Amino acid sequence: MSTFLLSLLLLLAATPQQTTTPNPADLCTIQGVVIKAGTGEPLHKATVEARVLGGPSQGISTMTDAMGRFELKGLAPGQYRLSAKHNGFVTEEYGQQTLDGHETTLTLSSGQKVPEITFQLIPAAAITGHVFDEDGEPLVGAYVLAMHFVYSMGRRELSYSRSAQTNDLGEFRIFGLSPGQYVVLATFENNVSAKPTTREGYVPIYFPGVPDVSRAAPITVRGGDEFSGADISLQPVRTVTIKGHIINAGCGASAMGPMLILENNSPDATSQGGDFDTTAQGAFEIHKVIPGSYYLSAKIIGAGKQCFGRLALEVGDADIGGITINVTPGVELKGRLRVEGQLGSSLGSLNVILFPKGTDGTFRGVPTDSTKADGNFLLKNAYDGDYEINVDNLPDNYFVKSARLDGIDVLSAGLTIDPRQAPGSLEIVVSPNGANVDGAISKDQQPFQGATVAIVPDAPHRGEKRLFKSTTTDQNGHFVLQGISPGDYRVFAWEKIDPAAYTSPEFLQPYEKLGESVHITEGSRNSVQVDLIPAKDTNQ
Repeated sequence: MSTFLLSLLLLLAATPQQTTTPNPADLCTIQGVVIKAGTGEPLHKATVEARVLGGPSQGISTMTDAMGRFELKGLAPGQYRLSAKHNGFVTEEYGQQTLDGHETTLTLSSGQKVPEITFQLIPAAAITGHVFDEDGEPLVGAYVLAMHFVYSMGRRELSYSRSAQTNDLGEFRIFGLSPGQYVVLATFENNVSAKPTTREGYVPIYFPGVPDVSRAAPITVRGGDEFSGADISLQPVRTVTIKGHIINAGCGASAMGPMLILENNSPDATSQGGDFDTTAQGAFEIHKVIPGSYYLSAKIIGAGKQCFGRLALEVGDADIGGITINVTPGVELKGRLRVEGQLGSSLGSLNVILFPKGTDGTFRGVPTDSTKADGNFLLKNAYDGDYEINVDNLPDNYFVKSARLDGIDVLSAGLTIDPRQAPGSLEIVVSPNGANVDGAISKDQQPFQGATVAIVPDAPHRGEKRLFKSTTTDQNGHFVLQGISPGDYRVFAWEKIDPAAYTSPEFLQPYEKLGESVHITEGSRNSVQVDLIPAKDTNQ
């Protein structure tokens, strides 16, 4: 290498990269205080963090002083999410109204100073109790789960919150809980050997001692509460063994071997039963299965393909043998996406997704693919069933305008995958002319921040989850909903609501007359006046 070239390389390496230095006059400041809810006691060493909306998961943080005060300086103008946390307290997002609720976006304009942010942290709650066996003896190592109900894809279902394991006295303590209502479930595995021979097992039991969630007694805790006496006794029942074979029809060899899952088919089920023994050849044995109704699913991943199969299974008091699960490859669905009126658009950031209707696609899989720059995509491993179509990562004002499978409209009705038939080609059109709806929410004639505002399609289209949109009001009580498809809607505003509850027809029913009707046309800009539904009137 010549001396000249070496010198040039060293010079380039030493030259600092050009960066854009923000104007100090444009930088923003957030000040405030973190206190204990109810008493106003300042909280020392609480962590307060500001994260740029849509930016990195970690933001700019600071800690409070002895008086609970904090200051975040040097923030660029933009939209932020703000949070505060402290050991022994429930983490609070700015503007959050409920457990798992949405936070409020804090918008900072050039040079703005926000001086009076107040976080009132709620002391975390706990639930304690014992787990006993059928003779009243303490069970060591039993698992106890605290769960709460959430809404997902229009359905109300249980979601895990926290858990604990019993000690040598059979005691458990589940801590760090947000205020709210919980369902407590105890389970115990009495044999952990590789090839269990015991013919008895413990049925998972909900507090206060029932096997199904519909008869469970919810436990309500407030901030700082410690609910004691959540005692649960487990009863052994005869268990059975299920034997069978997985038929691999087209996936080839799998380095991982087959995967099995046994799911209780109750909509509120939280547990899966059995100890699994499988071989690379597909033979399986499932031990210690409690009588009940199940779905038995199998998946094989190999040679770049995924095979899946599922069957319904009724388990009684006798062992079951000769079960056969045929797993077959999912089909490949080719398609093309284009932006209406923009033939030259680069579409590489958009994802086409098929959501299974009425089923959990976690184990089965949710077919998705990023579109290429020219809009082409390939959805792999689409198994037989009904699907909803959606496009993720759309810009704010875009909406899915049409979806046609071999010329047939499948946007509203969805599409059905039948592996016995070639699926054809899926053509999707997105429009940049989505409608906007804006407005302002007030309470006691003052702007109300943190309200959940949702736009809900009229009744015939409530099965189309892509049409639902929600946001929260900012510090000025203002909201904007973007990228809305044409149609008839109602706009609701709740002071306090569980996330996604508005997608449930049962939840919405009492509030139908409290929403504001709005007719949406393509590209329209709509302002609505919506009354806030008070927290006391919300049927949670």
